[in-house]
Amino acid sequence: MQAKLTSLAASFALLASIGSAQAAFFSGTPSPTLSPTFGTLVNFDDKPTGTAIGAGDYAAFGVTSITETEGLGYFARYGSSQSSPNYVGTGFGGERGTDAALGWDGTILIEFATLMSKVGLGVADSRGGPEIMKIYDASMTLIETGVVPTGANTYSYFDSAVGIKYLEIRGDFFAIDDLQFKPVPEPSTYVLFGLGLLTLVGVRRRLRKSA
Repeated sequence: MQAKLTSLAASFALLASIGSAQAAFFSGTPSPTLSPTFGTLVNFDDKPTGTAIGAGDYAAFGVTSITETEGLGYFARYGSSQSSPNYVGTGFGGERGTDAALGWDGTILIEFATLMSKVGLGVADSRGGPEIMKIYDASMTLIETGVVPTGANTYSYFDSAVGIKYLEIRGDFFAIDDLQFKPVPEPSTYVLFGLGLLTLVGVRRRLRKSA
């Protein structure tokens, strides 16, 4: 029995070491051929073009709030060239005045209702400065930062075993679309994984003894 408990403890130690790794940042393909696809999708097409974004508009989907924290422009749904009919940004009035003066500037902060293991955003083509995406844990501690590729519409996302509570994007002349997010597995999933490792260890021991 003690040997089994020791093996189970080792399994959970392995899981803990996996969870402590930094998140990875990737780029994919934006809509209409969105890739990769995962979890819940919010495409901002549920209300008419021109409708302002309310902080709690997507609470029913698992997004506690979505806000533009610099207070620039008119944070709303605009006619989209990326994923028709809408994408989201601050419009031509969204200008912080310290960069390319093209409008559509801002910092968008998204808070999730639960911890996520994977989050992503479609980012519309930028003619200004780079867009910086960041993810944070529940205590607002930075997990990872990624620079969105410029020059074309992209889909950028993070994959992490560290629970993601907040996703932030800051940029000069950009809009977002196709927010995706996938929750961290339930604790029972980790328990089953640990038991599976225990079973594998037991099978290997029996095979060695019978050899």
